[in-house]
Amino acid sequence: MKKIIYLLGLILIGQNLAAQVGGTNSFQFLDLDFNARSVGLGGDFIAVKDNDIDLAVANPSLITEKMDGNLSLNHFFYPAGINYGMLAYGKKIKDLGVFTGHLRYVAYGKFQRTDETGVDQGTFTAGDYDIGIGYGKEINEYFSIGGNINMILSHYESYTAMGIGADVSATYFNEEKNFTVTLLARNIGYQFKGYTSDNNEPLPIEVLAGMSYKFEHAPIRLGLIYKDVTNWDLTYNDPSLEPTIDELSNDTIPVPSATFVQKLGYHTNFSAEFLATENFNIRVGFNFQQRYGLGIVDRKGLSGFSMGFGFKVKRFAFNYAIAFNSAAGTTNVFGIRTNFNEWIR
Repeated sequence: MKKIIYLLGLILIGQNLAAQVGGTNSFQFLDLDFNARSVGLGGDFIAVKDNDIDLAVANPSLITEKMDGNLSLNHFFYPAGINYGMLAYGKKIKDLGVFTGHLRYVAYGKFQRTDETGVDQGTFTAGDYDIGIGYGKEINEYFSIGGNINMILSHYESYTAMGIGADVSATYFNEEKNFTVTLLARNIGYQFKGYTSDNNEPLPIEVLAGMSYKFEHAPIRLGLIYKDVTNWDLTYNDPSLEPTIDELSNDTIPVPSATFVQKLGYHTNFSAEFLATENFNIRVGFNFQQRYGLGIVDRKGLSGFSMGFGFKVKRFAFNYAIAFNSAAGTTNVFGIRTNFNEWIR
């Protein structure tokens, strides 16, 4: 465990030199949520170890032997006709353990192609893809570690980029206390082929921490995710704003800036999961950054909130979630999962 903690410490230190900043990295689609359960719980949810292969793709230290034979599909209906999703499968290999394989994709649809004078030249498509393999290992009854290797492809019209990335994580899970703590470093890698020659961009490296707790005598699980651990200020300051002068007092009014509480809030996602029965649950989440980063000023409404539910019927598990991005639109996602081993029996 000392070696694991030391390794994660080195990752945290290294991220200070390459922290995630919007618009400065390639393959930003890797930061999207790719499963309905995570969306319903506020996004970036990685802190429950209950044999859910969808969460295990995001956090490989959650991989367990019960995922052998699991097949999962999640598909998102995004604003502006964008569709994306994930296909995942778990397989136990004798004497090695359980591996997960996944395909994550984003289809941006068709675009009109024109020349510099505006003459129509037909249409073109654009998309991002990630094919990966994950492996997790339980060290003892409390601690587990895991990692993913991802091959990344991006194709926009005639421009193509490729890269390789890795995710590493460690999880502490106390089943008796219903308590989980996890740490994840994702998108550690390199773009070995850029969209143009001699232009290789960094991946959106990020470190996340999460925890969840289920009450002993109540069917409720609370969760907290802390995003982008190594990059403190995620707020945006408009460079066009300048100090103004108060007409009455003649005092200088400085440009508004984010408070400590706001900067802290931009890192946090909160969630609650109501476990109504063994086969049915309801989820609610709140994403502070999404509310104040995407919400329209004076018209925030439900921006930043999300909700969803999951239920199981015979050999199938279904999930649905809706996220209120802003007054401009919402995200809907459907997920379905089954286990081939149950069909064989």
